[in-house]
Amino acid sequence: MSLFSLDKKTKQVQLVQHPSDSGYPASAEQLIELFESSEFAEFEINLATIRSLFSNSNTIKPPPYIIATAVDATITIKVDDTNMTAEATLTVSKGGNIADAQTMKQALESAGVKSGASNKAIENFLGRQFETQAGEIYSCIVAHGKRAKNGTDTRYIRLCATAQDRVLSPQKKEDGKVDMRDLGALITVNPGTPLMQRVPPSNGEDGYTVFGDVISAVPGKDFPIQVMDGTTLDPKNANILIADAVGVPVAVPRGMRVDDVVCYSNVDVTTGHIEFDGSVIVSEDVKDGMKIKASGDITVLGFVESADICSESAITIINGVIGRKREEGRDFTCSVQANGTISIGYAQYSKLSSEQDLMIDKQALHCELSARRLIRVGTGDKPRGKIIGGQVINALRVETGELGAPSGTKTKIYLAQYWHELREKLNQLATLEKTLNSKLKSFKQARKKAENIPSAEQKKVYQTKIKASEDMLLTKLKRVYKNRDLLQKKLNMLLHASRLTINELMHPGVELHIAKDNKQFTRIYPPNLLKITEGKITQTFKP
Repeated sequence: MSLFSLDKKTKQVQLVQHPSDSGYPASAEQLIELFESSEFAEFEINLATIRSLFSNSNTIKPPPYIIATAVDATITIKVDDTNMTAEATLTVSKGGNIADAQTMKQALESAGVKSGASNKAIENFLGRQFETQAGEIYSCIVAHGKRAKNGTDTRYIRLCATAQDRVLSPQKKEDGKVDMRDLGALITVNPGTPLMQRVPPSNGEDGYTVFGDVISAVPGKDFPIQVMDGTTLDPKNANILIADAVGVPVAVPRGMRVDDVVCYSNVDVTTGHIEFDGSVIVSEDVKDGMKIKASGDITVLGFVESADICSESAITIINGVIGRKREEGRDFTCSVQANGTISIGYAQYSKLSSEQDLMIDKQALHCELSARRLIRVGTGDKPRGKIIGGQVINALRVETGELGAPSGTKTKIYLAQYWHELREKLNQLATLEKTLNSKLKSFKQARKKAENIPSAEQKKVYQTKIKASEDMLLTKLKRVYKNRDLLQKKLNMLLHASRLTINELMHPGVELHIAKDNKQFTRIYPPNLLKITEGKITQTFKP
């Protein structure tokens, strides 16, 4: 006969007979041991009742002697602070009912979770009950919200090549070799030629929280296509830009233009200086002392020797630029200046200045270089060109293979020099903020004085004037705060982006300036990266 009986209604396990009546079991420990080997072993034991059965009290309590209870499995749901995940925690049953899909459904509903529940995750979560000891607790994320997918901004797809593309694509000969001098036919377009396609912005895709709240997507920014000289919109498709004249296509931000083009074999004393409203292509060299100025791209397939080249667009010089060795304080005899990107083979004793990027294939020897963004000497993902002597007077990033020379040639690099300009503007705003706050303080004192004006009418007029002046000052202060935050953000971005990357060797004699900090190097260093960290130049060596 079993010592235990189960009340199916209350799910409680009772001791059939008091131990003092039967003399068995003899102790609480023996009773617990017998219980744990019974069919009710998973039930939750009531230790207090068991101990009372074996107490020394002369009074024997009447039955029932409830020594264990069945406990159903429970599920609780916790939603994270972002409302994007719901974590379920299950306490395994102790002889009671297991948690099923309905239990989970009720728990999710009680927590307010309406979206993002994963049936597979829930199935695996509930299945773990059969592999887990009674009363143990485990957790799992069973619902995920969906983050909004923001829309993409307007994109532009070029539908034709430009003169610069042509220069950068030497033609193959019949034997398969590449002829660097044969760069293909001149790229021109006729009226009606498609130039660029505008891809409208997308609206994005809304997301949701586990509570079912919608997270609105940010639509992409809409920008029009720029209709410039020699172009027009396709009458059949307003998102297609087509040529409206014969000429050379030139890529510009958010559009293209078609330039008139003039071609020369050489630019020398026989041609004179060139000043042209359009693009200029020189198939050979630009000789000593000559000048070229153009509103469009300037492309030189040979050398530029001690000449001045100036473009409002991009400049490409295949072979390179060469000036004469100069004395300290004297101007460079060779100068290349562009509002767009400058791409050249190599540079020697020359001044190169770009409002975008400056790309040099091989080396820069005793040059003065500047670019609004990147100066790269070398080709590919890891440029291996050389900067020897001279200086970079300003850039955001510089990438090169070698910097300096084994002889210790003095080479100066200045990065993030716009920092000084931004810092000065911040100081000016701080001074203005202080002045405006001082004026506001004086208006507060004026308000107190206005309270002593005996005439109610005069008092009202005076207070109205003070209020108008205060409002105007507050508007100015808000503008100052906004500009201050914007400048601070620009300054932080400038410092974060500025860096010098050396892929092979840095030689002694290098002097580096980033923003207001500077550092000199007196020995050879392997590949390394230099940048600003917490206001100081730091050096990280590359594997």
